[in-house]
Amino acid sequence: MASYYDMHSHILPEMDDGSKSLEMSLEIIEKLRAQDVKNICLTPHYYTNEESLESFLNRRKESLDILLSEVPEDVKICLGAEVYVTDYLFNNDDLSEICYGDSKYILCEFPFSSTFSNRTMDWLYKLSANYGLKPVLTHIERYDHLMSDEGLVESLCDEDIIIQTNVGAFKGFSQKRKLLKYIKRGYIDIVGTDCHSLTRGNPDEYTETINLIREKCGQEYVDHIVNTSAEIFSPIK
Repeated sequence: MASYYDMHSHILPEMDDGSKSLEMSLEIIEKLRAQDVKNICLTPHYYTNEESLESFLNRRKESLDILLSEVPEDVKICLGAEVYVTDYLFNNDDLSEICYGDSKYILCEFPFSSTFSNRTMDWLYKLSANYGLKPVLTHIERYDHLMSDEGLVESLCDEDIIIQTNVGAFKGFSQKRKLLKYIKRGYIDIVGTDCHSLTRGNPDEYTETINLIREKCGQEYVDHIVNTSAEIFSPIK
């Protein structure tokens, strides 16, 4: 069986509000590895309204240098970012270094109150049309407007937006039911732990969620998540 993919994590040590130490990062990786999650994307927060791209990339490299030599040999790492999209982002000519590895996919975050109005859709269009990138919308469950408007979610999918959900989001009955419905409709493409520590974005919940999706939706939907993740994943060489 192919290994699973964590497409969203904050386990680069001392990089953002995630892992506070190398030891914590390695413990999180080991917990994922024990569940056969051996393809891990490192996606630290990049707040485009607070920091230059150059500064972010320099900090990320320093953190990666601390972690990389300690990662188990059977674990593959993909470097990326969780990009908070604002107008400031588009002051940069090249955004390739904040995509997932060498891919064209870029993990995008917006204010949780976003209604995905014309302005937000224009940003997504610019990423595609002006930069040749493929937006990935992070943790759909955080956007109340999307969770209450299936038609809007369908329209995002029609624009080839990849949609991610967190494995820890399947808790409350109503939200779990809605997420499973979205998976069955083909709206949700990838999953991630969004792990910040051993308890915030609990890495131990990965297997539980995959098993839930398999039980309630079917193996073909798990396969879709794995296959889409494999398409995006671009390991460090």
